[in-house]
Amino acid sequence: MPATSRRRPTTRKGRPVLTREAIAAKALEMAGTQGFRSVTMRALAAELNVTVRALYNYVEDRQDVVDLALGLMLDSWNPPPLDPTAWEESVAGYARSLRKLYRRWPRALLVSLDEDAPPTSVHPNRLLNLDRFLQLLHGIGIGFPTALEVHRHLSLLMLSFALVVDRPATHATTDRGTLVPDVWLAAHADLDLPALRQAAALPIPTADTQFDQLVSVVIAQIRSHLDAST
Repeated sequence: MPATSRRRPTTRKGRPVLTREAIAAKALEMAGTQGFRSVTMRALAAELNVTVRALYNYVEDRQDVVDLALGLMLDSWNPPPLDPTAWEESVAGYARSLRKLYRRWPRALLVSLDEDAPPTSVHPNRLLNLDRFLQLLHGIGIGFPTALEVHRHLSLLMLSFALVVDRPATHATTDRGTLVPDVWLAAHADLDLPALRQAAALPIPTADTQFDQLVSVVIAQIRSHLDAST
């Protein structure tokens, strides 16, 4: 009979078998929902049901854990091929890849605010994907300074969208996502706010609709640069 491969057990004597990959995954899960400040060695050990001492058999220190978690996050960022002959869809596809990454671990995006020390290394995807996006814009006739401006604009829009729109949408309550909650207006019924009250009564577009509008803004920005160059 042919030999069958044996899977490595995930637990031993009731405790999980630790790996650097498992530590990174749990740290990223914690950072994605609570921010990197929640990822202490003690809290991480508790989440993994191991001792702090056991963690140090696999990682150097907390900075090593942060680097592993960020590496795991960026490993999953794989934009679709970018084609200058279909640049509008390529820009939209690139934006969708960022949205997918950001909405999966929204609080992890605030690593630069949570951490005093920057990551000790730069993930290749941060360089490769940026280079490909710049090549896309350069391929349709946009200079590199303007291409960088477009990318900065897109990145800032996607960051704010993930934190302000996508994340609240996954924790929906009655007033989440509204322009102004009804209780705010009710609390200030004496204020003369005709435009705001009329706007607040309008239906709120879905997160997907708002995302499409965001992408349209970036595409319009690129078109304006193309028109100006011709």
